[in-house]
Amino acid sequence: MSEKMELKATGKKEKILGFDCEKFEVEVRGETMEIWATDKLLPFQPYLRGQGRRFGPPMIEEQWPALLAVKNLFPLRAILHSDGGTVRSRFEVKSIKPEKIEDKDGRLFQPPVDYTKTQPLPY
Repeated sequence: MSEKMELKATGKKEKILGFDCEKFEVEVRGETMEIWATDKLLPFQPYLRGQGRRFGPPMIEEQWPALLAVKNLFPLRAILHSDGGTVRSRFEVKSIKPEKIEDKDGRLFQPPVDYTKTQPLPY
């Protein structure tokens, strides 16, 4: 049975890359994900892996993006601390360049010509 994850506001605020961010935390099974997020950018869309679900309870890394999407937040920094405070992973936006995207030939969001789709590994 999986634990219910909750995005808890800490009340701490910081300006990151010119955006007002608020610190949130998610705690599950002795791990803490520290997330600095803003509502001044589009909601976060995580990279979706092609692999199927792994065995066992969902990991915190797999679930925190959905918690932000519900609140229309975009993370500029996320740090996963394991028991004892050791940093297990870190995600941080280093720069943001607001500009209009032009797609004159309609190919900007198309896969490259040598793209091939693979099947997930069998279990």
